[in-house]
Amino acid sequence: MQFRTKGELESKIGSAVMKFEREYFGRGPKEINTFIVQDMIIIRQRGILTPAEEQVRDNPESVDLIKRLRETLLKNNQEAFKALLHSVTGVSVRTLFTDISVQESEKLIVCTLDASLEAAFKPQAKRRSS
Repeated sequence: MQFRTKGELESKIGSAVMKFEREYFGRGPKEINTFIVQDMIIIRQRGILTPAEEQVRDNPESVDLIKRLRETLLKNNQEAFKALLHSVTGVSVRTLFTDISVQESEKLIVCTLDASLEAAFKPQAKRRSS
């Protein structure tokens, strides 16, 4: 892995996911935060709704439609999403979970991985010289 810190890798993942969202869904979130926790990547996106979706988000039927459409779009493109994460991290994605809060205009994506990314950034114990 070519990243010196966990923060650098989290930033690179966030930038790649933002680009993916724009290419596959037509627009990206207003804000994205990425967290590496052991063998997981957690991606929190805020400001995900389009202006049209924001106009109808108070209608319960619209909420269900928005959620289903966005979940379907990610499901249909999940192999490309997994390949993207693999290309950035060098680790394969095992599972992909997502949920959307239409009311809060927020989406969470949680990916489990084949290996821990966090372990690569743990400080090595210093050797004592005798």
